[in-house]
Amino acid sequence: MKTFALPTDDFRDEIEQVLPKLHHRVIAANVPNFEKGSGYLWHKGDLVQANETTRLALASLALHAPKGYTLHLIELDEGDITEDEAGVQLARLVAGAGVELQGPHESRVNLLAKERGLLKIDLDRLDPLNEITGVAVFTLLNDMTVEAGAEVTGVKVTPLVYPAHYFKEIAQICQGRPIVDVKPFRPRRIGVIYRELLKESVRQRFIESVQHKIGWFGSEVAGVIQAQSNQAEIVALLEKYKAQGAELVLHVGGHASDPLDPIFGALEELGARMERQGAPAHPGSLFWLAYWNEMTIFGLASCGMFSQTTLGDLFLAKFCAGEHLTNRDIAKLGHGGLFTRDMAFRFPQYGNKKSKN
Repeated sequence: MKTFALPTDDFRDEIEQVLPKLHHRVIAANVPNFEKGSGYLWHKGDLVQANETTRLALASLALHAPKGYTLHLIELDEGDITEDEAGVQLARLVAGAGVELQGPHESRVNLLAKERGLLKIDLDRLDPLNEITGVAVFTLLNDMTVEAGAEVTGVKVTPLVYPAHYFKEIAQICQGRPIVDVKPFRPRRIGVIYRELLKESVRQRFIESVQHKIGWFGSEVAGVIQAQSNQAEIVALLEKYKAQGAELVLHVGGHASDPLDPIFGALEELGARMERQGAPAHPGSLFWLAYWNEMTIFGLASCGMFSQTTLGDLFLAKFCAGEHLTNRDIAKLGHGGLFTRDMAFRFPQYGNKKSKN
C-alpha cells in the first residue's frame, strides 16, 4: 500500500496533467466537507480511475474545495483489497445459514435474521477473531430471541485498504463453521401442569398467557391442566402427556424447595432424572430441570406464571430452538442472571397477546 497527496491548488488549472497519476487501483482516503449542491462525485473509499468521472470529480474539487485542501489517495499493492471487498468476504466467513447479508456500506455488512429464532454467537471464536488487525465483528448478546429481519450483527474491516493475507488467519479461526447464526424455532408439543388454586378469571388469564407464549414459538399446547398435591395424580398427568407425544411439560407451582413435594416423588416413581435443581438467577432461582426418557420437564415457581422475564422464558426459547438443556447451561446463567427491568431486552418479545404471529 502506498499513499500520496494531491493539493487541489496544484491542479485547479491543470486537471489533465493529474489524470495519468491515477491508476485503476487507487482509492480516496478523505473527503472534504462540501456544501449541499456542490456536485461532488466521490465518497471516502471510492475507486479513483483515470476516466471521465474522475476528471469531473477533480473539476468539482478544484471549484468547491477550500483553499489549501489536499486530496489523500491510497494506491493498492498486489494482494490488497478494498474495504467493501474485505467486509463482504469477512461476513461470508462469519455468517451461518440462519442469517442473510445486507450491504456493504463503507465496508460494513449487516447480518439479518431470516426467521424468528434464537441468536447463537460462538464466543470462543468471536474474541480471537476480533483480535486480528482491522477486524470488527459486533453482535447482540448470545441466546437472545430475535424477529425475522432483525439486525443481529455488524461485520466490517476498519482500514480503507485491507491486506488479503489476513484472511488466512481469519479462515483458521472461522474453521468453515459460522460464528453468528440464528436457529429458527421449530414446532414442539408442550403440556402444562399447574398446582395453584386460581379464581376462574385468573385461571383464564393464566391459560391465555401460556397459550400465547407457546404459540409465539410456533409450538402446540397439549393441555393446561390443574393438579392437586397428590403424587398419583401428577404421575397420571405426566403419563398422559407422554402418551400424547408431549416433548416438554411445564410444571408450575408447588414447593420446589420441599424435598417431599409430590412432584419429586412422581419423578422418582417414573424413573425421571433430575438434571438440575435450583438456578443462579432471579426471578427463577427455584427453576428445576428433569428428563423422563426423551421428555423434558421444567419446574417453574408460581411467581413466574404471568411474568415475561424469568429463567423459564429463556429456557423455553432454547428448548424451542432445538437445544438440549444441561446443568452447564443453567450454571452459565449466573453472569447476567439478575433479571432487572433493564434486562427485559434479553427475553422473548411476546408482543400482543391476541396474536401468535
